[in-house]
Amino acid sequence: MFMKARTAAYAAALMLGVSTSVFAATATTNLTVTATVADNCLVSATALAFSTLDPSATTNETTPGAIEVICTSAKVGVTVALGAGGNETGGQRRMDDGFGNLVPYNLHSDSAHASPVAVNGNIFTGNITAATPTSIDVYGQVPAGNYIAGAYSDVVLITVTY
Repeated sequence: MFMKARTAAYAAALMLGVSTSVFAATATTNLTVTATVADNCLVSATALAFSTLDPSATTNETTPGAIEVICTSAKVGVTVALGAGGNETGGQRRMDDGFGNLVPYNLHSDSAHASPVAVNGNIFTGNITAATPTSIDVYGQVPAGNYIAGAYSDVVLITVTY
Protein backbone atom coordinates (compact mmCIF):
# COMPACT_ATOMS: atom_id res chain seq x y z
CA MET A 1 0.00 0.00 0.00
CA PHE A 2 2.83 2.38 0.83
CA MET A 3 4.44 1.87 -2.62
CA LYS A 4 1.18 2.50 -4.35
CA ALA A 5 0.70 5.79 -2.48
CA ARG A 6 4.26 6.88 -3.20
CA THR A 7 3.90 6.14 -6.92
CA ALA A 8 0.63 8.04 -7.00
CA ALA A 9 2.31 11.04 -5.25
CA TYR A 10 5.12 11.13 -7.84
CA ALA A 11 2.62 10.88 -10.67
CA ALA A 12 0.57 13.73 -9.19
CA ALA A 13 3.70 15.89 -8.72
CA LEU A 14 4.73 15.34 -12.34
CA MET A 15 1.25 16.24 -13.59
CA LEU A 16 1.33 19.46 -11.59
CA GLY A 17 4.78 20.38 -12.96
CA VAL A 18 6.51 20.01 -9.61
CA SER A 19 10.14 19.00 -9.86
CA THR A 20 11.47 16.30 -7.67
CA SER A 21 15.05 15.84 -6.70
CA VAL A 22 14.90 12.22 -7.66
CA PHE A 23 15.13 13.15 -11.35
CA ALA A 24 17.54 16.19 -11.03
CA ALA A 25 21.14 15.97 -12.20
CA THR A 26 23.82 18.49 -13.28
CA ALA A 27 26.96 18.50 -15.36
CA THR A 28 29.52 21.31 -15.69
CA THR A 29 32.44 22.35 -17.84
CA ASN A 30 34.39 25.55 -18.50
CA LEU A 31 34.07 27.79 -21.54
CA THR A 32 37.46 29.14 -22.64
CA VAL A 33 37.40 32.70 -24.02
CA THR A 34 40.41 34.16 -25.87
CA ALA A 35 41.29 37.28 -27.84
CA THR A 36 44.34 38.84 -29.44
CA VAL A 37 44.78 42.62 -29.45
CA ALA A 38 46.78 43.93 -32.41
CA ASP A 39 49.91 45.88 -31.52
CA ASN A 40 49.30 49.25 -33.15
CA CYS A 41 48.76 52.96 -32.64
CA LEU A 42 45.86 55.13 -33.75
CA VAL A 43 46.04 58.86 -34.37
CA SER A 44 43.26 61.45 -34.60
CA ALA A 45 43.15 65.25 -34.70
CA THR A 46 40.77 68.13 -34.16
CA ALA A 47 40.59 70.57 -37.07
CA LEU A 48 42.33 73.93 -36.87
CA ALA A 49 39.45 76.27 -37.70
CA PHE A 50 40.44 79.93 -37.96
CA SER A 51 37.88 82.67 -37.42
CA THR A 52 36.96 84.86 -40.39
CA LEU A 53 40.14 86.71 -41.31
CA ASP A 54 39.96 90.50 -41.09
CA PRO A 55 42.20 92.15 -43.70
CA SER A 56 42.39 95.30 -41.56
CA ALA A 57 43.77 93.38 -38.57
CA THR A 58 47.36 94.13 -37.68
CA THR A 59 47.83 90.97 -35.60
CA ASN A 60 48.14 87.35 -36.61
CA GLU A 61 45.06 85.11 -36.47
CA THR A 62 45.59 82.05 -34.24
CA THR A 63 43.67 78.92 -33.34
CA PRO A 64 44.36 75.87 -31.13
CA GLY A 65 43.93 72.22 -31.96
CA ALA A 66 45.03 68.82 -30.72
CA ILE A 67 46.41 65.54 -31.96
CA GLU A 68 45.70 62.36 -30.01
CA VAL A 69 47.74 59.16 -30.16
CA ILE A 70 46.73 55.92 -28.45
CA CYS A 71 48.73 52.69 -28.68
CA THR A 72 47.79 49.19 -27.59
CA SER A 73 51.22 48.64 -26.00
CA ALA A 74 53.81 50.94 -24.47
CA LYS A 75 56.06 52.59 -27.07
CA VAL A 76 59.47 54.20 -26.60
CA GLY A 77 60.89 56.89 -28.89
CA VAL A 78 57.66 57.68 -30.72
CA THR A 79 57.69 60.61 -33.15
CA VAL A 80 54.72 62.53 -34.52
CA ALA A 81 55.51 64.55 -37.66
CA LEU A 82 53.43 67.12 -39.56
CA GLY A 83 53.59 67.06 -43.34
CA ALA A 84 53.68 69.88 -45.86
CA GLY A 85 50.00 70.11 -46.75
CA GLY A 86 48.88 70.34 -50.36
CA ASN A 87 50.13 73.82 -51.20
CA GLU A 88 53.51 74.18 -49.49
CA THR A 89 56.23 76.17 -51.20
CA GLY A 90 59.69 76.87 -49.79
CA GLY A 91 58.72 75.53 -46.36
CA GLN A 92 55.58 77.70 -46.13
CA ARG A 93 52.27 75.85 -45.68
CA ARG A 94 49.36 77.50 -47.48
CA MET A 95 45.60 77.05 -47.66
CA ASP A 96 43.89 77.15 -51.07
CA ASP A 97 40.41 78.37 -52.01
CA GLY A 98 40.11 76.09 -55.05
CA PHE A 99 40.67 79.01 -57.46
CA GLY A 100 44.43 79.35 -57.01
CA ASN A 101 44.27 81.94 -54.24
CA LEU A 102 46.40 81.13 -51.21
CA VAL A 103 46.60 82.09 -47.52
CA PRO A 104 49.84 81.21 -45.69
CA TYR A 105 49.79 79.61 -42.24
CA ASN A 106 52.22 78.19 -39.73
CA LEU A 107 51.95 75.37 -37.22
CA HIS A 108 53.43 75.60 -33.72
CA SER A 109 53.79 73.30 -30.74
CA ASP A 110 53.21 76.08 -28.18
CA SER A 111 50.49 78.67 -27.56
CA ALA A 112 53.05 81.52 -27.65
CA HIS A 113 53.87 80.50 -31.25
CA ALA A 114 57.57 80.48 -30.40
CA SER A 115 58.17 76.88 -31.54
CA PRO A 116 57.25 76.44 -35.20
CA VAL A 117 56.89 72.92 -36.59
CA ALA A 118 58.80 72.69 -39.86
CA VAL A 119 57.41 70.91 -42.90
CA ASN A 120 57.77 67.19 -42.14
CA GLY A 121 59.09 68.18 -38.71
CA ASN A 122 58.29 66.51 -35.41
CA ILE A 123 55.73 68.02 -33.09
CA PHE A 124 56.25 65.22 -30.56
CA THR A 125 59.09 62.92 -29.59
CA GLY A 126 58.71 60.71 -26.55
CA ASN A 127 57.14 57.65 -25.01
CA ILE A 128 53.52 56.48 -25.18
CA THR A 129 51.87 54.57 -22.34
CA ALA A 130 49.80 51.52 -23.31
CA ALA A 131 46.06 52.16 -23.80
CA THR A 132 46.33 55.75 -22.51
CA PRO A 133 45.61 58.60 -24.93
CA THR A 134 48.48 61.05 -25.40
CA SER A 135 47.27 64.54 -26.32
CA ILE A 136 49.61 66.79 -28.31
CA ASP A 137 48.74 70.47 -28.63
CA VAL A 138 49.07 72.10 -32.05
CA TYR A 139 48.53 75.79 -32.78
CA GLY A 140 47.83 77.41 -36.12
CA GLN A 141 48.72 80.96 -37.06
CA VAL A 142 47.87 83.03 -40.15
CA PRO A 143 50.07 86.12 -40.55
CA ALA A 144 48.22 89.43 -40.67
CA GLY A 145 47.75 90.52 -44.27
CA ASN A 146 45.40 91.23 -47.13
CA TYR A 147 43.89 88.10 -48.64
CA ILE A 148 41.29 87.52 -51.36
CA ALA A 149 37.83 86.68 -50.01
CA GLY A 150 36.93 82.99 -50.07
CA ALA A 151 36.84 79.75 -48.10
CA TYR A 152 40.33 78.31 -47.72
CA SER A 153 41.52 74.90 -46.57
CA ASP A 154 44.46 72.53 -46.54
CA VAL A 155 45.16 68.99 -45.28
CA VAL A 156 48.34 68.17 -43.38
CA LEU A 157 49.39 64.54 -43.06
CA ILE A 158 50.18 63.43 -39.49
CA THR A 159 52.70 60.56 -39.33
CA VAL A 160 53.27 58.56 -36.15
CA THR A 161 56.45 56.50 -36.16
CA TYR A 162 56.83 53.86 -33.42
